[in-house]
This record gives sequence, C-alpha cells and structure tokens, in this order.
Amino acid sequence: MTKIKFLGSIREITGEKEFNIDFKGNLGDILDILDERYGKFKENILDDNGKIKDYIKILINGESPDSEDFYAYSLKNSDEIVIFQTIAGG
Repeated sequence: MTKIKFLGSIREITGEKEFNIDFKGNLGDILDILDERYGKFKENILDDNGKIKDYIKILINGESPDSEDFYAYSLKNSDEIVIFQTIAGG
C-alpha cells in the first residue's frame, strides 16, 4: 500500500490526514489521482508553469526526489509520500 500523508495547510485542502492507495506508477500519476479525489489539488500545489510551488515540499520515503524528473519519479507500492507546505516568516 502506498501511504500519502498530508501535513499543515495541505491537510486543510484534503480534509484528511492520510490516504492509502494500492499503487505502482509515477509521481505525476499520483498527483492526477489526488486532483481527481480532492478537486483542484494540483491548482493548490503547482505554479502556472506546472511545477511544484517553491513552498510546497513532497518527500518520498523521507527524501526529496530530483527536481529534473520529478513527475516521472517511479513509485513502489510500499512507498510513503508526505506533502506539506514549508513555513516562512520574518
């Protein structure tokens, strides 16, 4: 089972703390599934060029995937994905 955890403001978008799915594919496919499930999910985490917004972080098994092939990053069914917004302040 692939476990997807939502932290902070991302949890407010989904209304859930986590979501489990039987999945094997790539990160782009997961984002499409989340967009279908939660409506406008990608609109909240992607910029106008379709890239992950600077203040949104996605970790896979505790590590940030390479930004060059982010969407094509292969996932295994046992992976854990954490999506959250970083906190900035002055």
